[in-house]
Amino acid sequence: MRPLNRIADVARRALRRAPGREDGPESRPALPAGLRLSTRDDAKVVRKHWGEERWLVHGDAPFVFKAIRLRAGQRTSLQYHLRKEEANLVVTGKARLHYDGGPAGPSMCPLGPGSVLHVRPGAVHRIEAITDVLLIEVSTPEVDDVVRLSDDWGRPDGRIDTEHRTG
Repeated sequence: MRPLNRIADVARRALRRAPGREDGPESRPALPAGLRLSTRDDAKVVRKHWGEERWLVHGDAPFVFKAIRLRAGQRTSLQYHLRKEEANLVVTGKARLHYDGGPAGPSMCPLGPGSVLHVRPGAVHRIEAITDVLLIEVSTPEVDDVVRLSDDWGRPDGRIDTEHRTG
């Protein structure tokens, strides 16, 4: 099995695992200071109109690590960030990147398993899911730094508190 296919298979299984299985808190070893072990069930889940984000590492870390699911036919905001920098790995699915092509105007390019998108501050971007998509994102910690140029649901810039409610 190719390494990327193995990573995709492990990621899919981890995101489907039922709560309370063998990876529950009671089965975790006591780790020394500086190490923290968690599972996808410990993740903060942020529900979006287009899918969901699972924040696997966030808060006191100097980075944010997310598993992002986009449903087929849905797309993120057309957006940019003032300070946030991110990298996204497409684990499964097919997507289309929409971006500002400069003088050529709006442009697009395909994304598929193995594609890595590095987004620097100021870069206008949007991801549109052709099929269901699983992305892994690592970013700087400025999670509220979103300037939306266009949004299918009319959401304002920044954090949307109703998306961050638990329960």
